[in-house]
Amino acid sequence: MCTRIIGFNLNIFVSTGSKTTKYKKILEEEIKNQFLEYNIIEDISRNSEVNAIIYSDESEISDFSIFPDDAVIFSIFAGVEKTLLNKSIRQPLVRLIDIEMTECMAEWCAAHVLRYHLDLDEFIKPEKNEWKSYSTERLLANQVNVGILGLGILGTATANKLRKLDFNVTGWSTTEKNLSGIKSLVGLNGLAKILSNSDYLILLLPLTEETKNIINSDSLKMVKKGAILINAGRGGLIEDNDLLKALDSGKISRCTLDVFDEEPLPKEHPFWFHDKVTVTPHISAPTRLQSSIKSILKNIGRIKKGLQPNGLVQKERFY
Repeated sequence: MCTRIIGFNLNIFVSTGSKTTKYKKILEEEIKNQFLEYNIIEDISRNSEVNAIIYSDESEISDFSIFPDDAVIFSIFAGVEKTLLNKSIRQPLVRLIDIEMTECMAEWCAAHVLRYHLDLDEFIKPEKNEWKSYSTERLLANQVNVGILGLGILGTATANKLRKLDFNVTGWSTTEKNLSGIKSLVGLNGLAKILSNSDYLILLLPLTEETKNIINSDSLKMVKKGAILINAGRGGLIEDNDLLKALDSGKISRCTLDVFDEEPLPKEHPFWFHDKVTVTPHISAPTRLQSSIKSILKNIGRIKKGLQPNGLVQKERFY
């Protein structure tokens, strides 16, 4: 499948939109620092020589038929749903798996759990200049249940981070996982259990036909009353109108949303104006330039050894 990288001199084409120049500079530095005999192709007319493409959805390249079918496309993003909408892509596609991006996600999710757990909003921005303490004795982390939908690389890292903070963590995914100190659930029964037991519900699923609108009027009926929802996965995991109704009824007490069906989130969208919703602009796990290039080069190294790259996309499943 990736034989073009194994058997040829490596020629890399970089097309990442406004950041192409920055990525090329870092790539050049890493090739030099790692003593790699790789070439960066600058001229698109040499497209037939290319066997690796570093790409983002902001790229000016839209027609991939100009590249060899056995070249490999390395996305600088963890999510590739938009990329897969391009029907000219016949080449193998590899999504980004990067340790620094993973750590960013785990930190962001843990921060928002702690923010709500400690009721920090109440004290950071009080309504009046009033000196006050907690109105009730707050729970300790080991008295709180956190449920994570999605136990892939990002979900697992987030689960481990929260477990270290002493929260009770349960995860749900398509296949059962064996993670120390973390309960793993699968299937519809498992989904019902995690929804009904979780004080905090974190969404870190990929967007597929099976997961689209997984948070809807039916699943929200199963959610523990007053639960807090955090979505850092994909906007399409949530049916927006159903979530708004759940917020208004108190079924969901508060939520933080970092991803949306349409981005940027339209200025007139109700999420901006709802007092129980925190909107963040897709900042939970931004791509880190140098770390991402190192991860891509490491993956190229795997292919050259005859190994499957980490993050090889199953196109029929959209991840």
